[in-house]
Amino acid sequence: MKKLFHKLAGDTLIFAIGNGATLLISFFMVPIYTRILSTSAFGVSDLINTTVNMLLPVVSLNIFNAVFRWALDIENNKNEVFSNGSVLTGIGFIISVISGTIIYFLGIQYWWTVGFYLGIILTLNHFQNFARGMNFVRLYAMSGVVISIVNVISNVILMIIYNFGLNGYLLSLGISNFCGVIFLFFSGKFWRFWDKNLVSKSIIKEMLAYSMPMIPNSFTWWMTNDISRLIILAFVGPSGNGLFAIANKIPSLLSTGFTLFQNAWQISAVETSKYRSVSKIYSITFNITLNLLLLGSGVMLSIIKLFMHYYVSSSFFKAWEFVPILLLTAVFSNVSAFLGTTYLVAKKTKGLFTTTVWGTIINLGLSFALIPVLGVHGAGISGAVGFLVVSILRLKQTAKWINIRIKWGTTSLMMLGYASLASIVYLNDNLIFVKVIILVLMIAVLSIYLKSVKNISNSIY
Repeated sequence: MKKLFHKLAGDTLIFAIGNGATLLISFFMVPIYTRILSTSAFGVSDLINTTVNMLLPVVSLNIFNAVFRWALDIENNKNEVFSNGSVLTGIGFIISVISGTIIYFLGIQYWWTVGFYLGIILTLNHFQNFARGMNFVRLYAMSGVVISIVNVISNVILMIIYNFGLNGYLLSLGISNFCGVIFLFFSGKFWRFWDKNLVSKSIIKEMLAYSMPMIPNSFTWWMTNDISRLIILAFVGPSGNGLFAIANKIPSLLSTGFTLFQNAWQISAVETSKYRSVSKIYSITFNITLNLLLLGSGVMLSIIKLFMHYYVSSSFFKAWEFVPILLLTAVFSNVSAFLGTTYLVAKKTKGLFTTTVWGTIINLGLSFALIPVLGVHGAGISGAVGFLVVSILRLKQTAKWINIRIKWGTTSLMMLGYASLASIVYLNDNLIFVKVIILVLMIAVLSIYLKSVKNISNSIY
């Protein structure tokens, strides 16, 4: 048990070192973006990223998820996994570039960016997931560092020196991710794993049988997570979408931190599934993750107004109002993603789709009902409710093979603490002493649970 958690902590640290650079650099570039780009331009850039995320699972057939899972299994031929995954990735790359170029010449602005950026992201995901599956965690992490450094340099050159504005921002995304692809290919010597003789229709079919059921899940996940941006665009306008995008930068810190852990957990979860005490291990990990997310959200919320005052230009300051509910949305989104790992480990990916559909239906319905009335606040509320429903459904569904028990006493107290902080921020943010007391109490509650976990974990083998 201790060995498992030590490995999980070690892998998480490595991912944090690499991807943490990406997080910090992209996060602290926002003040530059908000001073160069208007709220409308920033909203357009956010929609382009959203569009690429939407198309990614469709064009790639989600093959990179199969590459990761197949590469994890010791008995699988790694050259076979890489070669078959590369064929489908290459086809997706060609389709995305050609389609984007054609649509652009038909008069739809920025689609050349979508086409090329999508093709690059397809390849990057393939290489990164193969690296993770091979347990090349340091290589995977360093690719994030390379992407971040190149992104900053290209942003400075294209946006500050040459003042290319939105076009400079978009070019920087493509250039930096392309450099990540080149780094992985040569540093990982991935050409060693390519063998055209190992390309097999039967292997491709087997991998697609795993990955394709995740396509509708990924698409509906996008709808649950990002469709509100398009509804905001329709009812509020590009400026509202720009504010929403900036407000989401704060919860994205939380989500990125979770993703660092999730990348490591997906590797450890396969090993964990072999333990007799798998349900206890999952329960402990789940409860620690959930309550750390709530504590992290509380810390961010307590300083949000002060932080936004220095973080963004005055035209974006209003975005702080949307952060409290968006942080809660991020918590539920991350919880549902954690539960989604159990489907991947068990190779029961069809269940991912059914649960996500319900979240999407609820999010869509609430978005259309609330955004016209409440504006951007409506998007946050609909997202939080949608992901909460997905989490509940997945918790019940996965209980068939892994019974995760929630520590309701600890979680309820942490939720109460967060709700109290949110109320103070909205009603009287000057109650600094009260906010400190609440945070100290939340830390105490979590510490008590961690102490009990230490005693339990000593008896698990």
